[in-house]
Amino acid sequence: MQKRFSFVIIITAIAITGIIISQSFWVANALVTKDDQLHENVGLGLKRVVNQLMALQNDTALASRYLVTRSHASLHSQFIRSLKPELITQLITSEFQSLEIMRAYDYGIYERENHHFILISNQGLKEELINSRHQEHISCVFQTEQFYLTVYFPHEQRYIFNEMLLYILLSVLFVLIVISGFWYVTRSLFLQKKLAAIRTDYVNNMTHELKTPIATISVTSEMLLKPEVQARKDKVDHYAKIIYNETQRLKNQADQVLQVAVLERGEYKINPEAVDVHQLIEQLTESLRVTIKNRNGVIQTRLNAANQIVEADKNHLTNVLSNLMENANKYSPDPPHIIISTHSTPKGIIISCQDKGIGIAEEYFHYIFKKFHRIPTGDVHDVKGFGIGLYYVKTIVEAHAGTIQVKSKPGEGSNFIVYWPFYAPTHTTLE
Repeated sequence: MQKRFSFVIIITAIAITGIIISQSFWVANALVTKDDQLHENVGLGLKRVVNQLMALQNDTALASRYLVTRSHASLHSQFIRSLKPELITQLITSEFQSLEIMRAYDYGIYERENHHFILISNQGLKEELINSRHQEHISCVFQTEQFYLTVYFPHEQRYIFNEMLLYILLSVLFVLIVISGFWYVTRSLFLQKKLAAIRTDYVNNMTHELKTPIATISVTSEMLLKPEVQARKDKVDHYAKIIYNETQRLKNQADQVLQVAVLERGEYKINPEAVDVHQLIEQLTESLRVTIKNRNGVIQTRLNAANQIVEADKNHLTNVLSNLMENANKYSPDPPHIIISTHSTPKGIIISCQDKGIGIAEEYFHYIFKKFHRIPTGDVHDVKGFGIGLYYVKTIVEAHAGTIQVKSKPGEGSNFIVYWPFYAPTHTTLE
């Protein structure tokens, strides 16, 4: 399946690359064709102008008048030198309009031998007119003088490009749509694949986590059924306590799964009340201190906040702090060293949960608050959990208009810093 998926992606990418190359060639060829068409139409227009000039020259009465004006020059030369700019402008404009060439131009008539202009519309464009590709020979057969009618279009290439701009933009737009669609589909497929892997890992972890207390309860129940155990009250109490603890563990795990469902639907409510953060921290650390002590560790509190009363949903705040403390314990090698500290700001309280555990690489900072994400530590089940604790923490903190950030380095421990405002937001339900 993986190979087939990669093959389809590669083939599609090649096809899109082919489309882009084909469109590029099409646009380039279209520009060349447009340029050739303009050159051909301009040449046709100039030929028509020259033909009309020759027709005027063949008028006998007009020719006689020219001969009188310049007797030492040929009739043709006299005719060319006697042309008025208005006549040339009128003829060129008329022919260009008939060919739908609707743009500004400059023109000139010059002698090829010495580049001397007989007529010119713009004295500053002599070089451009002489080097223009739009020229037409207007000399007669057997005449020594070589006269040329030349036309120059300012910004000619830009004009051609502008003529094709709409088609170019449409081509670019369609190519971008295809690329965007391909990127979106590919990204969605990779995200779905990643999500499927995360969910599979989550199910595997959940199965493993549930099997352990169930197996313990099963074995302990079998022990309680034995007559020799039932005869001893201390043994019954011991096994009953184990069953109770494992049942509570199962309940907590089920609650975690239900929490995710509630968070996803946005159905939980925030019921704010005045909560003493210091008192809550003391209660939680006291409960955790036994577990920490059994691991030869220590948990310290540095409660320096001048104002420790906040408006918060007490149950959710308790779960937030409990999650952070339990994570600090879980991800700390023996013996754990955990420090819970607070200090005030003008608008809220800063709560810090710092450990000296395994730490987190910076590349995982963006992922640790995502649902079902668990930081790899070598063995899938070496650290218990479903990967939903920090997702819950971040959601609840933000629902109270607070923030959470992490500072950590691998091997140096982690520090989760929560900003909790003194006053709860006006809304009480997260949508």
